[in-house]
Amino acid sequence: MRPDEPTPDVDESEVDYVETKGTTTPRRRADASMTLLTSMLERPLDPGYAAAAERREAAGLPRSSGTRRPALIVWVLVIGLMIGVSTANLRGDDGTRADARAQLIEQIEDRQEEVDGHDERIRELRAQISTATALLDPDVAGDRHAGIAVASGLVPVAGPGLRVTLDDAPGTGTSADGDPRTGANDEGRVRSKDLQLITNGLWGAGAEAIAINGQRLTSRTAIRFAGEAILVNFRPLTRPYTIEAIGDPQQMQTDFAESTAGSYLTGLRNNYGILTTLTTQDDLDLPSATNIRTHAASAIPAGATPPAVIPRKKETP
Repeated sequence: MRPDEPTPDVDESEVDYVETKGTTTPRRRADASMTLLTSMLERPLDPGYAAAAERREAAGLPRSSGTRRPALIVWVLVIGLMIGVSTANLRGDDGTRADARAQLIEQIEDRQEEVDGHDERIRELRAQISTATALLDPDVAGDRHAGIAVASGLVPVAGPGLRVTLDDAPGTGTSADGDPRTGANDEGRVRSKDLQLITNGLWGAGAEAIAINGQRLTSRTAIRFAGEAILVNFRPLTRPYTIEAIGDPQQMQTDFAESTAGSYLTGLRNNYGILTTLTTQDDLDLPSATNIRTHAASAIPAGATPPAVIPRKKETP
């Protein structure tokens, strides 16, 4: 401090005195720089309010006005009533939404059962058509036709093969809005891409027919992700996801393990905790597909000459 500056006012409670060589030297408290916080802790009541309370007490009146207490009680009751009404309204809305959601789920399940029944009826009628066609024209029941029917998914098939099962990693959940893509732990969820890569690997390993959770795969099958479900043939699947492939079990297992798809399956288990199993099966039963349609191909009548295929011209850059 400069000699010409006035001495600042110092709170005596903040100053200690130290005797040095017969003289008393003031020494500031260690917490002097925290005067505001110290005063708030030691004197929480504002000095103006404290002085007013002391004047009322000196005049023989209570330290606080009694009219404020009933008003405070009234305001507390009003606020409590408003909170109660709001809570009741929110609970009512939650109940309404829950009822509507339950009704939608019930309707979806009913429609799904109806669609499954139609699919089963389609398979039965298709089998009857195949039997009747073979009786009318035995030539169409040859090995070539049978091979085409199996490859296209027109007929159910049975035989040995592989079974691959995938399920979400333990602890995998969704976000508050129900979207699995914004969940806290989304890496452990099985995605449509996983099923695509694994089924392609099984085709490459020699599979003759493949089905996922009973949905037969064809050349027009789509495996995609929508909302919280994986769709195959536009039908939602539920966990776990079971892939069944008919073919030579031993050779398929060896070729699949050596392929990129086999390494990918191992990475899903080791890196993301996804539950996976791969086992050989002596007998698998795969249903026929129900949504087989052609848009560009057409059957050639017996005895007709196939049209010549005109090659496409290469575009010049």
